[in-house]
Amino acid sequence: MEQEGDKPQAQLESVLAFEQEVEQDVRKRTSLYDQIRQLERTQKVLLALRGGMEARLILLKSYDPMIYYYLCKNPKITSEEIVEIAKSDLMTPPTADLISRNWEWMKNERVKFHLVMNRKTPHGLALHVMSLLGNRSLKEIAKTVGAPPMFRRLALKRLQGLPDE
Repeated sequence: MEQEGDKPQAQLESVLAFEQEVEQDVRKRTSLYDQIRQLERTQKVLLALRGGMEARLILLKSYDPMIYYYLCKNPKITSEEIVEIAKSDLMTPPTADLISRNWEWMKNERVKFHLVMNRKTPHGLALHVMSLLGNRSLKEIAKTVGAPPMFRRLALKRLQGLPDE
């Protein structure tokens, strides 16, 4: 007899197994999308932690800040996926903090740039990450109209070699 907690676990295992098939047959991708969409939030969190590339790409489109956080904890996630999360308006401060603590992701200039530019990144963290940016990214911040004025001024100062206040 199947217990209460067995059904969601079996459903998750089924999605994980089907995802492996999808990697071999692209026509099954739509079906995987439908299966993931039907999962409960807790199952999506578990999938975010364990899923492969196809599942992660679908979960990135779920627009759920909690899912983004758990995607960052997936050991298989790529820097390009982290860039997408760092760009998102749905990224939360804890997710920004989690990203900034991973030295491998922080090697990627685009990750750092988007963390600074994202209005959800706490100012203290954004200032720290900004100190790690290269001149090219600083130039981009300085000329981006949508960038916070404080960061635009700081980028200009750093580019001109002026000391920070």
